[in-house]
Amino acid sequence: MSDGRHPMQKIRVVGSGPVALAFAALARRQGIAANAIELARHDGQIPSALAQRVLALSQGSWQLLSRFAKLPPCAPIQQVDVVMNALPGRVRLTASEMQVPALGYVVRYATLMHALQQGVQAGGTQAGSLPSDASAREAASSHDDTIIVHAQGEASGENDELQFEQAALLAEVQFLQNNHSRSGREPLTAFECFTSHGPLALLPLPEPNRYSLVWCDQPQQTDARAALPGPELAQQLQQAFGWKLGQIQSMTSPQVVPMFRRARRQLVQGRQVWIGNAAQALHPVAGQGLNLGIRDAFELAQQLGNAHAAGTDMLAALQAYARQRRTDRSLSIGLTDALARMFSLDLIRPFQSIALGALDLSPNLRRLVASHFMFGWR
Repeated sequence: MSDGRHPMQKIRVVGSGPVALAFAALARRQGIAANAIELARHDGQIPSALAQRVLALSQGSWQLLSRFAKLPPCAPIQQVDVVMNALPGRVRLTASEMQVPALGYVVRYATLMHALQQGVQAGGTQAGSLPSDASAREAASSHDDTIIVHAQGEASGENDELQFEQAALLAEVQFLQNNHSRSGREPLTAFECFTSHGPLALLPLPEPNRYSLVWCDQPQQTDARAALPGPELAQQLQQAFGWKLGQIQSMTSPQVVPMFRRARRQLVQGRQVWIGNAAQALHPVAGQGLNLGIRDAFELAQQLGNAHAAGTDMLAALQAYARQRRTDRSLSIGLTDALARMFSLDLIRPFQSIALGALDLSPNLRRLVASHFMFGWR
């Protein structure tokens, strides 16, 4: 006689990036068999522009990924300084106050991908040749019970969109010797400066005195900066950021990326579910995009793992996942949108300065903000 349990259900992961790999590995840890998970194979080398892309992993993401992978050399963010350009007011978040080794970690895309691929393979899941995204949609609409996890590409379908009228200039910046090196004189610090047209951030890289630059401004201004000769661009950055890290020695050739927010209204449709960038693309101001995606992967793996252990159909698990992610997702998107926009509103700039100062003077509120950035809503 049947015990009412559902047979093993296949899970097809459309994507081969960090969120897709994280989901596959975390699903294995939840007890789902390796042969039940179909994972895309990444064909060819990672394009150089993407390979050198810098990622900021929160403390929470680092802990989740460390469960299945030996993570690569990184720069631990021990302190975050947030200021406003040409106005008083500052807030400082520190790892020591939060009693964690670091608030986050900065890694390059290629080295992180290699570590995650090794971790996935060690867990028994082998990447194979999968159908195209269109074929995946056809499979999802057929009569089989395969779960399709979309974990690659930008959010598509019915979306909420927001244009920030900003573009980000991305580059790596080498400074001369400074007090924020690994000498122990100062904690390794990430800097965020809010200007009248968008945020300017510098994140420490694994190499001494080297930082990743994300400089958001009006698209025309960003394009004009990107066209400047290297020394002139470095001079403009020195004027905008100041001398907190000392003199700029050199910069890599910049890339320009338009800034927008796009989020799917429905995370689940039938047996299809969207996570990571396939579910939402965020402004980089708070560094929450990838971290939100890693939390997506963990929560989905947990819900599907629970359904598998109970022998129940996974459709209910997908709906439970969508409900579970609602608060964390909404808060992360709303906070990111607010930070990207509010500091460019001239009428309230004096009040923003006061708010930053008040936040710095309130340990409880400061810890609440830092906790959300590290772990999301819990």
